[in-house]
Amino acid sequence: MKQKMILGLSLLAMVGLWTGCTDEEPPVAYSGTTGGGEEIAFRVQGGVPETTKTTATTADKVDAFVVYGTDNKSTSTNIFEGVTVARQVDGGFTYSPKRFYSVGAASAEFVAYSPVSAKVTNPVTTTLMTTGVTFDYEVVAPDNSEGKTTQEDLLIAATPVSSPSATAVNFAFTHALSRIFVKAKSSMKETVVIKGLTLKNLYPEGTLTGTPGTPWTWEWITSGTKTVFPYALANTGIAVPAGIGTGASPNNVPVLVTSMEQGMMVIPQKLTWDNGSTHDPAEDFYLEVTYDVANLTNQVAKINLTKDYLFEANTQYAITIEFSSSVTNLIEIGFTISVGDFANDPTTMP
Repeated sequence: MKQKMILGLSLLAMVGLWTGCTDEEPPVAYSGTTGGGEEIAFRVQGGVPETTKTTATTADKVDAFVVYGTDNKSTSTNIFEGVTVARQVDGGFTYSPKRFYSVGAASAEFVAYSPVSAKVTNPVTTTLMTTGVTFDYEVVAPDNSEGKTTQEDLLIAATPVSSPSATAVNFAFTHALSRIFVKAKSSMKETVVIKGLTLKNLYPEGTLTGTPGTPWTWEWITSGTKTVFPYALANTGIAVPAGIGTGASPNNVPVLVTSMEQGMMVIPQKLTWDNGSTHDPAEDFYLEVTYDVANLTNQVAKINLTKDYLFEANTQYAITIEFSSSVTNLIEIGFTISVGDFANDPTTMP
């Protein structure tokens, strides 16, 4: 088996990189109210991680969001039932037709998600949103054809309003999905070229349920058939130089082999081993690594995680792999030489 003949790949760590908001940004401006009434307006609060592509979203990149909401005087239907609120050229957000708080309303609740996506389906608010809200969502794998990216960063927010007024409802969005990166280090004497990275056996679908409270709580229930999530890598692969991440501090830190734009969005889920205490590659999660080193090409290694490991919402992770030549099964081919003496002919060479 090729995997046993080449080198050992070990999972060094599975750690949360960021567990919440990391960038402090000013709130986005919002449209002013009209006529002095209690018209319901919205704004988006900043503070979500920065990126240069669509695989993560910051406040300034939110073009629109969908709102559900009601107040304590509305007893039969929600005031907002899946209303799209869109960004305007001035940076504010608006919707049509306008909606107002009920006369005498003392409190209200609002929930929003972004982007406005066909991947969000079956929203249910059980008549009134104040009892909770659920919707289904599907995460798709990246599409590397022509540089396209099909993943979306799903944002969610819930905002209670204790005293309705003309002040805009402020949505502080958090990430509803998990995000996974890959890091590497190598004590090999040769450069390793990673040709493929694939997350195996993850649920692609789930139902997200929001329960009112201070704050609201959110829970994912996974569904669908487990599938694969391959990272979109360059055709030439990713080079892991010899000795990277193995020197003295501070040069002993594993390096990202997936860029900050390549974090894989997945449904938050517990990685329960379906086959009990034995890892089953047909059912259980693992990271599959395809790589070349020297003359050995298309080598494959599988990295398992701890049973019941939990990918949580609004959290980023890095799987760190180590390329090591210290494994007994790895035999480097080396050479030494000797030169023998001529044999003497006894009749001519005494």
